[in-house]
Amino acid sequence: MKRLLVLLLLFAPVWAQPVLVPADQIDTVREEKQPFLLDVRNPDEVEKLGTLPGAVNIPLDQLESRLDELPKDRLILTA
Repeated sequence: MKRLLVLLLLFAPVWAQPVLVPADQIDTVREEKQPFLLDVRNPDEVEKLGTLPGAVNIPLDQLESRLDELPKDRLILTA
C-alpha cells in the first residue's frame, strides 16, 4: 500500500486548522481517537486501489451536497 498522508480534520469548529498525519501513525490515531474515516476519491479509484477498513466513500465532487452525512462530534480522517 502506498504511503499516504491523510488529513485529520476536526469538523467543528469550522476555523480549526487541519493536521497532517503521517501514514505510519494512522493506526495510532484510529485507536486513540476513533475518527470517522472519509475517502473522497471517486469510486473507480477506491475499487482499483482499495481503502481503509470502515471508510465511507463520498467522492470529493459530491462532498458539499452530502455534508449532512458527516458526523459533527467526531474527528474526520480523510484520504
